[in-house]
Amino acid sequence: MPSTLLDTPALVPQERDNATREFFGTLAELDVVEHACLPESIQTRVVGWDLHQLRLLVSDSPWLHVAHSDRPVSAEAVVFSAYVNGTARLDVGGEDSRTFGPGEISLIDLSSPFSRRSAETCTIMSFLCTYAELCLPAGVIQAAVGDLTTSPLYDLFQTHVFQLYRFLGEAVPASATESLRSATLELARAVIATAGGGDPATNDVAEQALLTRIEAYVQQHLADPAVSPEVIASAHRISVRQLYKLWSAKDLSLAEWMMRGRLEGARRDIARDRSAGVGAIARRWGFTDPTHFGRRFRSAYHLTPREWRRIQDHQDDRPGAR
Repeated sequence: MPSTLLDTPALVPQERDNATREFFGTLAELDVVEHACLPESIQTRVVGWDLHQLRLLVSDSPWLHVAHSDRPVSAEAVVFSAYVNGTARLDVGGEDSRTFGPGEISLIDLSSPFSRRSAETCTIMSFLCTYAELCLPAGVIQAAVGDLTTSPLYDLFQTHVFQLYRFLGEAVPASATESLRSATLELARAVIATAGGGDPATNDVAEQALLTRIEAYVQQHLADPAVSPEVIASAHRISVRQLYKLWSAKDLSLAEWMMRGRLEGARRDIARDRSAGVGAIARRWGFTDPTHFGRRFRSAYHLTPREWRRIQDHQDDRPGAR
C-alpha cells in the first residue's frame, strides 16, 4: 500500500519550503533543497511504496532544485530516477549537464557533486541502491553516473522500470514482490556494469539480470494460461532457444517451475479463500481443466484439493485456532 511521505499543499505556504528541505535533506543528505517559485505555488508531493525491501518514491516536484556538494556523506549509494512527466536539468560534477524528459532514466551518485532543477511539471519515480547491494567496484559505479544509455541493456532496464511504475496502481501479488525486487536490483547492477559498452550475450552480469527479469515476468503472469515459452521470449526480445539456454542454469525446467508456482498459488488460495470453489481457484491460477489440476495437485502434495481444504477447516475449528 502507498504511504504519503510529503504533501506540501496540505501545509500553509510559509511552511512548505522548509518541510521539503527537511524531507529531502534527511533522505539524501542534500546541501540545497529549494523551490524556484513563490511559497503559495509550491506543490511538492512524495508517495512511497515498499516492494520487499525496495522503496520506490514517486515525487511530483515542480520548480524544485536539489544539489549536493563534495562534502563527505555517511552512505555510499546511487539513485535511479525515471522521468514520468515533465523535464529536469541534471548537472553531474560540474562538467556533464543534460536535460532528462519522459521515458528516460538518470543515475546520481549521492557521494559525488550534482545539481538537479525540475521544470514547471515534473513527476519522477526513484529508488536507491547502495554500493553494497550493487556488488560492483566503486569506479565502475561512478563511471556510469549520468548517461546510462551506453549500456546495451538500457532498453531492457527502461522497459522494466516503467512497467514497475505502472504496477504501482495495481495489487501486486505477494508472491511476485520478491522477484520484482530481485529483477530490479539485478537489472540496475547489470546496466551499470555494462555502461560504456560490453556484449550482453557473453557478459555474466547481463545474463543473470535478464534471467532474473524473466523470472519476475513469469511470476507476474503465472495465472495467465496463455503464457508460453514463445510469449515469454517475445516479451524479452530473445529467441525461444536463448530462453531455454538461459533457464538451463536453474534446477527446474521452465515448465516445472511455472507448474510449481501455479500449484503453490492455488494451494495457498484454497486454504485462505473459503468462499471460492476449488474449480474457480484452479482457473484463477491458469488451470483450464479441473481434472488435470486435481491430478497435478495430488501428485505434488499427496492430497486432493478438497482434502487439503478440509484439513485447513479442521485446524481453524480447533479451540484457540482463531
